[in-house]
Amino acid sequence: MKTRKLTVLLLTSSLLLSMGTACGKKANTTSNLRTRTAERPQNQTAIFDLVNNGAGKNGTMTEEELRKAYSEFVFGVMKRCLAAAKGDNVLISSDSILFALEMCAAGASGDTLDQMLQTMVPGASNEEGFQFAVERMKSLKNEQLRIANSAWINDSLKASVYDDYLSYVKRHFNAQVSNIKFDGSAVKTINKWVSDKTDGMIENLIDNISSESLMVLVNAITFDAKWANPFDESDVMDLVFHSGDGSRKSTPFLCGGDDGTYLYNENAQGFLKYYEGGKYAFMTILPNDEEVDINTFMQEMTTEEYWKFWESRTTEYNLYFQFPEFETDYSQELQNYLADMGMKDAFHSVKADFSNMTDIGVFISRVIHKTHIEVNRSGTRAAAATAIEMKCMAAMEPEEMRSVICDRPFAYAIVDVESGLPVFLGTLETI
Repeated sequence: MKTRKLTVLLLTSSLLLSMGTACGKKANTTSNLRTRTAERPQNQTAIFDLVNNGAGKNGTMTEEELRKAYSEFVFGVMKRCLAAAKGDNVLISSDSILFALEMCAAGASGDTLDQMLQTMVPGASNEEGFQFAVERMKSLKNEQLRIANSAWINDSLKASVYDDYLSYVKRHFNAQVSNIKFDGSAVKTINKWVSDKTDGMIENLIDNISSESLMVLVNAITFDAKWANPFDESDVMDLVFHSGDGSRKSTPFLCGGDDGTYLYNENAQGFLKYYEGGKYAFMTILPNDEEVDINTFMQEMTTEEYWKFWESRTTEYNLYFQFPEFETDYSQELQNYLADMGMKDAFHSVKADFSNMTDIGVFISRVIHKTHIEVNRSGTRAAAATAIEMKCMAAMEPEEMRSVICDRPFAYAIVDVESGLPVFLGTLETI
């Protein structure tokens, strides 16, 4: 079952006769944005209405099929980040991206909603895909992995955001909803929230906010776990790490294997090292070809190859591993990658349809993603944050008006447009 498609906002001068802000308002909206309360039209059905009523829980796809469909999104984003890496480290949290986009998709409709959900969970119905993300967020949370969401609304436009949309993201995403002035102080406020929620691992997620934006949606994920079997000092050795650019560096390596799980396929091998509780593990993928560029290798890995690698887990072999302690940061804007994956209308300043979020025209202007990880002998700390900036559609300046009022005798014609010649020409003196 698909959500009923709604008419995309047409930015024409006839629909923009009343413009109280820089945002393009819908034709039937004439109230003052600062004083009224926005209510979603009763004949509009939002995706969260359907999910609240149980749609998506008994879909046609199995859990395994949904996971594999979502992995297409994971590798789709990763491949594009790898292609742009140019020898640098890459680290994404597809779940942080998913949850931020899911909050955004909750307010989408029509083609915009279809494209967003088909990009995130290809092949699933909208209801199945939306429900999958909601359930995934619930399943990931525990003491080792914390998820936080927030919605920051431009105070001057707060009355244009639908209450039921905000109620949904509060209830199902446990999102903090705040109205703030979109100026330099807003950047500091949002960045402080991100820093607090990521234990200081990500301090400056965004560097600016447009005063013409309606909202910034933010997700933050923090992982902090100890190894199930910690490394003793005797398990730590100073060895040489050979970088892809040919440079060499002596660094502490963690050595072990008795508590690990071996993985392999025809192109690579690796291991799992478990964290306390066993819900999460550290996995490596080491190409068999020592000369291959790792970014290229992972860019070329298909989801089928990944799942074959994952399903090869075995404890039948004696295992020994070494891997370095390391710390790295990564940052990337994702809007072009997501549009390339099929989520086109959401970023289009005219075609975007978020009519279940607000009664003014908005589109996604930026998707900012940052990550941090520290892997050492004690365990692993990692954080990810994703911000989605919802910008108002540019309002068109009305053209200077000319009035032609035919309330007295006048001439008229039926004209051949191609030649400009009149087919009929007459005058009207009286009626």
